[in-house]
Amino acid sequence: MLPHTIDTEISLLEYDSPQVNLVRWMHQCELLKRFYQAKEVLVVQQSNRGHEVVVRAPSDDPAFITGTQLDSVHDSMEALFNSPMEGVHLKLDNDFSHRLPECFRHHANLLARPILWPDSSHFGYLCVLDPDMESQGELAPKMLEPFQLLLQQELSLLCQHHRIESMSMRDAKTGMLNDHGFMMMAPRQLSLGRRFGAHAGIFVFELASSPTLEARHHNLLGSILQNTVRAADIAAHFTETEYVVLAFLDAEQDMATIVKRVRNQLSHLDESLELDVGYCFFSPDSTVRLAAMLAQAKEALKDQVTKTNSKSETSNQATESR
Repeated sequence: MLPHTIDTEISLLEYDSPQVNLVRWMHQCELLKRFYQAKEVLVVQQSNRGHEVVVRAPSDDPAFITGTQLDSVHDSMEALFNSPMEGVHLKLDNDFSHRLPECFRHHANLLARPILWPDSSHFGYLCVLDPDMESQGELAPKMLEPFQLLLQQELSLLCQHHRIESMSMRDAKTGMLNDHGFMMMAPRQLSLGRRFGAHAGIFVFELASSPTLEARHHNLLGSILQNTVRAADIAAHFTETEYVVLAFLDAEQDMATIVKRVRNQLSHLDESLELDVGYCFFSPDSTVRLAAMLAQAKEALKDQVTKTNSKSETSNQATESR
């Protein structure tokens, strides 16, 4: 299973990761081109753009420049994408060449071998156009395998990097972002929200201290928050007792609505639990940074806790005087 942060529909050209070195891929294509004495060597990925050339051996032919989207409506393109693991060797005679995009019709034959993601789903294929098959004999198709494995190894490293990054950004108990993950993800989301004119609010939630409070109650609050926030919002487990939420709102009064909703759900599950909340509202034209927003919300939480404790002490004194 691939990490949830890997989207196979996104072109590899859009990834910014040192684990996949496209310059190294180009050099591998260049070696293959020399070995086969071929006219073109390409790595093609099937993404949401269709069949796209992500890297090629250096060549003067403009037909297969990086980023070229090959016409994938042809049934033979799907045959290349789903070719067997040992690869295929096709002679592009007149009948067959018309089942391929026009850029292939000036070539006599091709070798193709699939490239897979670590979960064995198809990434794309390695394609050699006009290889010299006679000089290599039966070994010709098999010589693609080392290059195929090398490219697949880099895709595995990319996925491994995403897994490690995801684990280091998440709290093991709840699966939510931890404080590091929040400070990595939230500024980007906040900037995007402001660009589209969205109001934002920072909430800091904490269960009020009581003799009956247990560790499982804090996890319960985390579950409620995960079910409450929307897809664009970001919730994180900051400390053992503290949760932080960045939420995007239509208006300032929505903040009170969110707090009321969380309190109602908490009360429905356990009436003995009380919630302390600190929050701050920011308009889209605000230039306040996330750290300052968080500091204001935490200050508001402290004030709320002080009021709760003061109210509790007053109530206890009144009970003792009776």
